[in-house]
Amino acid sequence: MKKYFVLLLAVLLVGGLFAVKITMTSGGVGKELEVLKKQLEMFHQQYPDIEVEIIPMPDSSTERHDLYVTYFAAGETDPDVLMLDVIWPAEFAPFLEDLTADKDYFELGEFLPGTVMSVTVNGRIVAVPWFTDAGLLYYRKDLLEKYGYDHAPRTWDELVEMAKKISQAEGIHGFVWQGARYEGLVCDFLEYLWSFGGDVLDESGKVVIDSPEAVAALQFMVDLIYKHKVTPEGVTTYMEEDARRIFQNGEAVFMRNWPYAWSLVNSDESPIKGKVGVAPLPMGPGGRRAATLGGWVLGINKFSSPEEKEAAKKLIKFLTSYDQQLYKAINAGQNPTRKAVYKDPKLKEAAPFMVELLGVFINALPRPRVANYTEVSDVIQRYVHAALTRQTTPEDAIKNIAKELKFLLGQ
Repeated sequence: MKKYFVLLLAVLLVGGLFAVKITMTSGGVGKELEVLKKQLEMFHQQYPDIEVEIIPMPDSSTERHDLYVTYFAAGETDPDVLMLDVIWPAEFAPFLEDLTADKDYFELGEFLPGTVMSVTVNGRIVAVPWFTDAGLLYYRKDLLEKYGYDHAPRTWDELVEMAKKISQAEGIHGFVWQGARYEGLVCDFLEYLWSFGGDVLDESGKVVIDSPEAVAALQFMVDLIYKHKVTPEGVTTYMEEDARRIFQNGEAVFMRNWPYAWSLVNSDESPIKGKVGVAPLPMGPGGRRAATLGGWVLGINKFSSPEEKEAAKKLIKFLTSYDQQLYKAINAGQNPTRKAVYKDPKLKEAAPFMVELLGVFINALPRPRVANYTEVSDVIQRYVHAALTRQTTPEDAIKNIAKELKFLLGQ
């Protein structure tokens, strides 16, 4: 018996010696974090020798970005696994482990091509797509039916007309979105810009935002607040969760948000459970719809130890597997990056819009693909927000965006 316990103790000690602890950044609160914790419990059952500690991050993607800049500038070995916005790989590529040789290990051939492109920088794969996003229109289908509408608004003008009629009758807001000065505002602005027929850069990278279409798009955003009065003035402080809480509390007819909101507005605690529809964002004057490509990818810190990097690869492979992407889509409302998951009947049952609106996610448009994107984003944020808060006119805001972007991009 003594020999048995000595042997058992030795095994435990050896096991402890070979255990690896890694750290991972993640969304800081709510359903997303809750789902990740459950996934990590499953991972630990499969890999008992790997311990994963979550480092919660701020809700604001701009604040997360600035934290990463601090980590990398200091050569920090933590975090090991980094949750990265789809627009960051080009900027952070020098600090991320090269995963090109692991393409088959991660089965990247099974992923949506656009998501793989987003993690490929100068021919090198620097991260693995985790979930993809596109801007969507959420609406109160019960209220639309109550006031005689049999479809979601197809144009922005239709949205204004419906929002005015229903919000005034119900005593609630018409349309909430993301208007605070942060990255989310850029995503929203681009959707108006593209749907109005404008763009920031052309295919050659030339700055083309100084156009009548861009001015009209920004003017429309301003008019939603001050002319049509379907959007509250407080929108200039809203991020995703601010808009979601207002909508979920039954205080708005329409909301622009990402797919994650679906599982929350339909949760058991939600007063509008079962009363929500999802549709593509409306068309602009030229008949074009547009959604900003969003999503998050998982990269590995170049400064981590070899043992931590190997453990990190196992974690990323697990989290991006078919089963785990399906689990995340059903429970956190975040869209899979694996093509096959969209054909799973369980997904269609839990989140039918993901399957029905697959074209929206495949055709979502990327933000400007430039190495100094963060600076480009800051310029857009600054002037768009100034227009929304009436510190400048849409015309002057667009002219100043164009002027500063040309300087930034050497034009």
